[in-house]
Amino acid sequence: MNMQKLLTSKQKQIVDNKTIEKENIESILLMERAALRIASVLINELDLRKKNFLIICGQGNNGGDGLALARILININLKVRVIFCKFSENTSKDCAENLKKLEKNYCSNLQIITTFSDLKIQKDEIIIDSLFGIGLNRSVKGKFAEIIKIINYSKNQIFSIDIPSGMFGEDNSENDGEIIRANKTFYIEFPAISAMFTENFKYFGDLEAININFDSEIINDLDTNFIIIDKKLANSKIKKRNPFCHKGNFGHALIVSGSYGKAGAAILASKACLRTGVGLLTINAPKEIIEILQISVPEAMIYANKNNFSFPSENILEKFSAIGIGPGIETSETFKKEFFNFLKKIKIPTVFDADALNILSEVKNFYEFIPKNSILTPHPKEFERLFGKFKNSWEIINFMTNFSQKYEISIILKGGITTITTTDGKIYFNIGKNPAIATAGSGDVLTGIITSLLAQNYTPTDAAILGVFLHSEAGKNAKEILGENSVIASDIIRNLMF
Repeated sequence: MNMQKLLTSKQKQIVDNKTIEKENIESILLMERAALRIASVLINELDLRKKNFLIICGQGNNGGDGLALARILININLKVRVIFCKFSENTSKDCAENLKKLEKNYCSNLQIITTFSDLKIQKDEIIIDSLFGIGLNRSVKGKFAEIIKIINYSKNQIFSIDIPSGMFGEDNSENDGEIIRANKTFYIEFPAISAMFTENFKYFGDLEAININFDSEIINDLDTNFIIIDKKLANSKIKKRNPFCHKGNFGHALIVSGSYGKAGAAILASKACLRTGVGLLTINAPKEIIEILQISVPEAMIYANKNNFSFPSENILEKFSAIGIGPGIETSETFKKEFFNFLKKIKIPTVFDADALNILSEVKNFYEFIPKNSILTPHPKEFERLFGKFKNSWEIINFMTNFSQKYEISIILKGGITTITTTDGKIYFNIGKNPAIATAGSGDVLTGIITSLLAQNYTPTDAAILGVFLHSEAGKNAKEILGENSVIASDIIRNLMF
């Protein structure tokens, strides 16, 4: 399977070591390779004639990266100051070697400091943070903490190499030290897992990959539960259609959606479901909105009682291959009672969203009512109602992973970076970060997309991955046409390409 893996800090060290062994090179050459690629990115992205750089280095290999970068930038006649923080006698071998090179040939650019008060930052300097790398496992205190405070207080533009100094690669729940707040982080091949968490965006800023050509076989041999959803992965999930197929080959979805005053939610979910390729669609809705649904979504059939709202009976349910329930449904006590009676009849994969999640959250052990292989699609507040409060995102994904495996229910936690946990223990991240799709009805569209995929016999895992990706890409397409502030949910549907 094509996938972009996320590796732990220890696994990244394994990749480094095996690359050095396989290529039969010295470790310092990997530093040189990373520094050259970072320099190339800086040259391509910035008008360097007007830029001054201040590279602040620690005593480990991350500091060695910064020293190598400094030498490269100086060699192309850029104005570069280097601060080397020598706060102990413990300097890594490769860092010490790069320091000697700089001292020998560019000593006028270098200042070695032994106390934080010697750090002076000029207003026009771009700061390159090269203090600590991905392997840090202790909170930054003392002199280095003061250095980080000075950098953050400067308000200068800050670029971090590999990871913002002070940040751990994975779990930061016990990290009470100082952390760099970068405008951009240049990560080496693999972003840190901690970069996937909302509360850490203020430290990482924008992310940009630095490719140093690690051997693909080495990476493929490493097993990880953390995966980024990219175009390759999404495309690998798409099923090709037989040229002799008919609508019956692509499933029959049931969308339970809408109520008086909320017909729009049903329309959005249903149109998205159809646009994603389902063969047949039936909308289960109250009588008050039947007319508007039949006019707005002529491709869909309507299941409704002439007198009042009713759920389909068990014999009718047999013809459906997937269900999506929740967008715009009512929340009266009578409805809630019928809702749970309906759930007892369902035996097929179901997508739960919006008020369906809110109704479930009122019941202890709600998961007992949910068919296996179903998908929950909460936003953060809905997630909190369902499962309670957590201290941080690391705690949340561990809970989600255990829940998905134990109850065979996938969870899609929507956000700037959407997180998916599946029944096999994998954690997928969609890093689209597109605020244009943070708009009313966007979640209804996602429900329709995923329901359509489930109805077409995609596995819950593939439906979740592909559904989130298609939704995100449609949002990007709409943003390019209309701009970030003008996208509405209907635009996402119009720009779905599947």
